[in-house]
Amino acid sequence: MKRMSSLAYHFGIKLRFYPSSKQKKIIKLNYDAQRFVYNSYVGRNRTNYHARRFLAINQGQAMPFAFPILNDYEAKLAETVVANDELLAKPKNIRDAYSFLRVKEIDSLALANAI
Repeated sequence: MKRMSSLAYHFGIKLRFYPSSKQKKIIKLNYDAQRFVYNSYVGRNRTNYHARRFLAINQGQAMPFAFPILNDYEAKLAETVVANDELLAKPKNIRDAYSFLRVKEIDSLALANAI
């Protein structure tokens, strides 16, 4: 099979779409939902990384066979790690967590690509 770069000429098609106002709303809704899901996953992964790192550093000071007593900040960090892990475990969980993502106009493939 020949590559495009080896051909002497290339063909391309330039298209322009004119969506109706209803289609514009659906496109915007899908784009906003996709952006929200992507940003929330990035934020949750970042929070998890920093929380686990903080907890690992501070738990290293305790005895390895004993559960350390966590202060309020550390306990809150541990709770957020557990909550984030549950939400990040399955893509369906984010739709259950946020009711506005359950709208039928939002495409599931858009959310899956964002994840």
